[in-house]
This record gives sequence, structure tokens and C-alpha cells, in this order.
Amino acid sequence: ARTVQIVGGLMLMAVGIALVTGAWDLFVSWVRDAFISEVVLPI
Repeated sequence: ARTVQIVGGLMLMAVGIALVTGAWDLFVSWVRDAFISEVVLPI
């Protein structure tokens, strides 16, 4: 359980740093283009 807490904390800090630096937007757009490019939204 302790290992899961440490890994989760490190991942949370990494996401926070990515949000501050703007890298999160690049990551989200890469994921969207790589995996969700075929989806057509109904709206």
C-alpha cells in the first residue's frame, strides 16, 4: 500500500508540473489524435 501511495504522489506531482509548464495540453492533444481521431461527436 505504501508503494502505491508513493507512485500516486509522484504521478500527481508530474501532472501538476505538466499543467504549469503547458506540457499537459501537448500530451492531451497527442492522446486525442492517436486514439480518438476516428470518433465523430453527435453535436
